[in-house]
Amino acid sequence: MTELKKTISFTRGMGLAICMLIGTGILALPGLALDAGTVYEAILGWFLIAIVAVPLIEVCSSLGLKFPSTAGLAGYAEKAVGPWGGYAVSYLVGGSFFFGLPAVALIGSEYMKHLFQLSDTGAALFAVLLVTMMFLSNMAGMRVISLINYASLAVLFLLIGMLIAFNLDFLDSGLGIASGAISGNVHIDLHNIWKVAALLFWAFIGWENLSFSLGEIKDPEKNVPRLYWLSFALVTLIYLLLALISAGASVSGASLQGASGLSGLVLFTPGGKLLIWLMIVVISANACSWNFTASRLLYAGGRKGIFPEVFGRLSKRNIPVSSLVGLYALSIFLVFGSYLFKIPVSTMMLFVSQNYVFLYAFIIIAYWKTENGWKRWIFSALSLVSLSFLVSGFTWKVAYPIFLIGFGYYRFLRSTDKISTSRLPASKLSASRNEIAHCEDVQEISSLVKH
Repeated sequence: MTELKKTISFTRGMGLAICMLIGTGILALPGLALDAGTVYEAILGWFLIAIVAVPLIEVCSSLGLKFPSTAGLAGYAEKAVGPWGGYAVSYLVGGSFFFGLPAVALIGSEYMKHLFQLSDTGAALFAVLLVTMMFLSNMAGMRVISLINYASLAVLFLLIGMLIAFNLDFLDSGLGIASGAISGNVHIDLHNIWKVAALLFWAFIGWENLSFSLGEIKDPEKNVPRLYWLSFALVTLIYLLLALISAGASVSGASLQGASGLSGLVLFTPGGKLLIWLMIVVISANACSWNFTASRLLYAGGRKGIFPEVFGRLSKRNIPVSSLVGLYALSIFLVFGSYLFKIPVSTMMLFVSQNYVFLYAFIIIAYWKTENGWKRWIFSALSLVSLSFLVSGFTWKVAYPIFLIGFGYYRFLRSTDKISTSRLPASKLSASRNEIAHCEDVQEISSLVKH
């Protein structure tokens, strides 16, 4: 089998890592954090989640250095618990996309609602329109998706630069709020801090997806740790700057709460409402990327028996139509469900973050099994504390990822039982089990532009 060549330099790798991490979340999270708590609790939540992410970055960096292959998360899961781990990871990631896709569409509808003062019904219909555009653009093929992605990334970085550069006057107020929160001179609700931090974990989902591309990194011994730590430092700095500016603007009278919170900053930024249109363009393009990645995950799993076989089929134009249709129908269902039952977008984002907390548990177990010396104890313990903190407030919601893991294990047992009944020789049976557990198309998932 031909292996992928090492063509990704450090510079290209940094671009890939940053694009995986900065997206829709940076437009939604500052406002949602202010919606979940006071400005002091929001700032503490940002600082806390940045600290919580540090040991997790070390774990991902270490595993990426030891196992730089396109197997990525599936490979880590197999190191952690055996071949069935690949199934569990597929269902955890797939279950995350089921809520993540409509969540991204609903974030876009919140910005449109703010721009045109739409009713709740109008916002829901726009979310449906966004899901439909997401579906049609993916049906058009990879070339269209690539053009949309390149354009949206340029617009996104232009937006971030303008929002920071033209609102630095609020930074001093934000730093004052941070000082007050850290000193303990203001009332703080610990539950609200947890809620903010758990929601903001969405911002730090993405480094694990970088694992799918590490097999193509040049000079991995030097570049893999640099990629993780430098991208973490840069992305965290951008998020914290926007969080401090948003907090400062909020106490100055600007309305920044909710998924479309950053739209309040455009009042102080040249371009005005045009910037909100650009935000909607970025969110729409990001939704297309989420849909692309989710459809490839279903397709790859369908080919290997992880998901129903129908998802593993391609059209004559090599497009996974069945996967796209299934995702489209589910997204429409969840958008209308959120409208009818008044489910906030933050709840959907919490479900996604929760799944990734459990996904990181597999990564930590793999780290524990493969690391030696003092690092094994220190970073495994710190990572476990971080995950325990994040999962502590989800209460009954943890039933969802536990069900997905259990169902993945059940599907693995069914697959191995089918092989057993075929009466293959023992050597072929072992090889077939390993083949089923490995997703040969997993490198396609590295195209994710996360948020």
